[in-house]
Amino acid sequence: MRFLDRWPAILIEKPEPTIIVSDIHYGFEVELNERGIRVPVQTQKITDSLIELVREHGVYKVIVLGDFKHKVPLSSWIEWREMPKALRSLRENGVEISLVLGNHDGGIKKILGSLIRYFPSSGILLKGEKKFFMFHGHRWPSTSILEADVVFMGHLHPMINLRTDVGNIVKKPIWLILEGDKNRLAKIYKEKKYDVNIRSKGKMSLIVFPAFNPMLTGISVNNLNPRDRLWPLIKSKSFFLDEAEVVLLDGQNLGRLKEIERMVEE
Repeated sequence: MRFLDRWPAILIEKPEPTIIVSDIHYGFEVELNERGIRVPVQTQKITDSLIELVREHGVYKVIVLGDFKHKVPLSSWIEWREMPKALRSLRENGVEISLVLGNHDGGIKKILGSLIRYFPSSGILLKGEKKFFMFHGHRWPSTSILEADVVFMGHLHPMINLRTDVGNIVKKPIWLILEGDKNRLAKIYKEKKYDVNIRSKGKMSLIVFPAFNPMLTGISVNNLNPRDRLWPLIKSKSFFLDEAEVVLLDGQNLGRLKEIERMVEE
């Protein structure tokens, strides 16, 4: 497993080389236009970025951790008209897309049909060089998460506020890397009446992906209030948010979240 420099993407080698990304949000610009912010259609630009990513690394299988489309509960004209074109273009370039369904992906099967492969929103477990569990993050994952060494999650579009040397604040996408306790998580599932082995032992890592769509904003991790911390896995207190590592897309490790109060961009 390795983070791909400058990209919001991870490459796993087994069971077969696959690139993992999250939160593409085709059609997000429709929401901006509805707010009076005029933005050209971004479908081709996003698609070209995906093609560039896979060509750069020679890996043509891609798993998206949810929110392939944007508009909910319905779908926009971009999603109906442009998104299928994008998928055909990806396939013509050899790219195979699989999607772990996210909270914005309602109705996507009617739009894309067999153009992509679908996995349930409760997540999937892949056994490779490590045991990887992948889900979007908006709901409780399946109990298969208890078998994982590493959990991949999207949904939050994590970012950090950085103060420049002239006093301006800029937001940059980040990786958020947390450590969790399997036994504590298993006890939560047991309390929820799931049939699980509460003797699950050991640690697991949780990696929260930045959004692939560069237009999206997200949660600023150095400006969180208590309500922002209530996504399911953090609410379970099985992962330790204050101890999370904060890493920029260029690989620069900014340290642990509890130590980050005010960042100055060099």
